[in-house]
Amino acid sequence: MKKILAFVLCMMLVLSAFSFASAEGEYKDIINIADNDQGVSYDLHKDTSVNVRNMLRGTVFEQLVTLKASGEIGPELAESYEVNENSSAFVFHLRKGVKFHNGKEMTSADVVASLNRWLDSFSTAKKMVGDAVFQADDDYTVSLTLENSAIMLLDMLAGAAQAAVIYPSESIENVSADTGFLPTEWLIGTGPYMFTAWAVDQYIQLDRFDDYVPYGDPDQELDGLWGYKHAYTKTLKYWIVKDAATRFNGLMSGDYDFVIKLTDDYLPVLENNPDYTVYSQQTGMISLVWNKHNTDKYLRLACQAIADADELNTVNYGSLYDTDPCYMEGGQPAWYTTAGGEYFCQKNPELAKELMAQSSWDASQPIRILVSTGGHAEDMLEVFKQEVAELGLSVTLDIVDRSTLTQKRKDDTLYEAYFTTFSSVPVPSLRNFLDASYAGFSDDEHLQDLMKQMTTAATREDAFAAWEQIQAYCYSDYCPILMMGHFHQAAACSSKLSGYNVFLTTNFWNARLEK
Repeated sequence: MKKILAFVLCMMLVLSAFSFASAEGEYKDIINIADNDQGVSYDLHKDTSVNVRNMLRGTVFEQLVTLKASGEIGPELAESYEVNENSSAFVFHLRKGVKFHNGKEMTSADVVASLNRWLDSFSTAKKMVGDAVFQADDDYTVSLTLENSAIMLLDMLAGAAQAAVIYPSESIENVSADTGFLPTEWLIGTGPYMFTAWAVDQYIQLDRFDDYVPYGDPDQELDGLWGYKHAYTKTLKYWIVKDAATRFNGLMSGDYDFVIKLTDDYLPVLENNPDYTVYSQQTGMISLVWNKHNTDKYLRLACQAIADADELNTVNYGSLYDTDPCYMEGGQPAWYTTAGGEYFCQKNPELAKELMAQSSWDASQPIRILVSTGGHAEDMLEVFKQEVAELGLSVTLDIVDRSTLTQKRKDDTLYEAYFTTFSSVPVPSLRNFLDASYAGFSDDEHLQDLMKQMTTAATREDAFAAWEQIQAYCYSDYCPILMMGHFHQAAACSSKLSGYNVFLTTNFWNARLEK
């Protein structure tokens, strides 16, 4: 009987292996993705680039907690967590047996080293926790105890633009003294894919990590960013293709299987072709971030008063935008407010002239605006030039690559504003332009007092009340940014591609491409 049972079990294993091999044989080993830009470092504690975060978060690097589709928090590298009733004490119980890409098991020492570096790198979180630091209670337990409430901490750990990913402690020890970034060889995570190559200006390659330890139910679909990751495909290759026409032509020729940031010029062709799948989603906000050290509020308010959001956005986004004044996206009802919205892009030249009459800005000097290549934002800013010319203002554009822009915007002597987009975040405290130390320098005392009220509020209701005050104050008085609306990201792929997950961005953890 034992021999028969052993034979049956053996045959089941053989058939299972054959079935998996057959399934793998039906799919390609590589998915080629056309991205529109590259990052500065790919160190998620430091790099706030949307492209970098979308590519690596959950794929190469994981977090203690992550976001579900509803906005709720789900444990990822934590097996569970506990929060006291006033959100001042947090305990995280780690999953055991999780492996880094270098083969080392993750323990509390790695989590503590990573998250304390994250706090040091991310001033919004640091201000919220004060002098508190993460501590290892034992090899698989990490805690943080505060003197104040921090009801947004879990949201920040799950969804910050400077992602709270976990590196091995050895990576933290090898941060470059020159750049402050992790060197490429130390970009080691726990995710289903490993960071294996970066050919600058050409591509980034991620390869499957065969020792990945998944969580969740393999029979259930992903819930937002949370859930079981199969990593069916051996290689994900992200090509850097800055021109939208080249991305489109590459999709049509079969060079790329998935392309992002298509303009609506190409959508009708793809939507009517069964060989391709097309979708778009509201992804973030469109902004001109003012350098508050070089501009006064009356100049900023005047530009806000004269701006025409439709005129500005149509030239770049076509129909792929919304003129919604909220600093958060429409899909986030818990934080949605139109407070101050009456000041959004008013198309009011007379009011703008009245505001400029109060400004100390020397109109003989041009407003210097930094803008990166690859997104056609310079077309929007050419329209902006024409709008503010009615106020006697001139604009010069400093058009550079994304890496150069990221470096130059740190120096407040080099510009008056820079153009950027901000992707969706789970809580408003993560809107970087409200951070005093973020480029643009929103170090206004009243704004920062309101921010502290929001991040240390005892209840969500109190936090929301502070948030409404923040947005109203920004629109009516301080004007840290020229908010232009929200963009939709259009993407398209071969109809042979399946299993990808769309939440905040497109995630390829469970994607497969038919041969």
